[in-house]
Amino acid sequence: MQLLAIFVIAVVFTALILPMYRSYTLNEHSKLAAAVLMDVSQHRQTWQVSHPDKRLPSLESLGYGGSALYVNSDGDVRPSANINSIYRVSLSVPAEPSPQSCGLVAEEPIGFVLVAEPIQTQRIDTACGRLCLSSTGKRATTGTMEAQCWGRH
Repeated sequence: MQLLAIFVIAVVFTALILPMYRSYTLNEHSKLAAAVLMDVSQHRQTWQVSHPDKRLPSLESLGYGGSALYVNSDGDVRPSANINSIYRVSLSVPAEPSPQSCGLVAEEPIGFVLVAEPIQTQRIDTACGRLCLSSTGKRATTGTMEAQCWGRH
């Protein structure tokens, strides 16, 4: 009888704790992606000072290893996806608002939008969804909790 009581307590505890832990993990992952977007944007500002007349056509122009970056669950950023990848970061130049750019457009003559799209296990995140940052500093998401997703950034 005692073993059954312990089992029931363990099941109830697990049923309550696991969803809270998953929510916390998804939220922390979105903050990692937001930090990467901010870092790439700052890197772009430095690049633009050295290349004032050039448009930024790709992440490769900034010296990143590919046309997309992959954010891992430990915060590491790589030029290719792996089992720990949670976001794919890309650069676009949308002229019209769209869900792919979180409704943002490339406003200035050399503007762009950085997009962090959730991949693999992060795709279930409906609170943040896709995170977007324009070259003018505007932030947006396709999820329901924008302020939570960007954290302190």
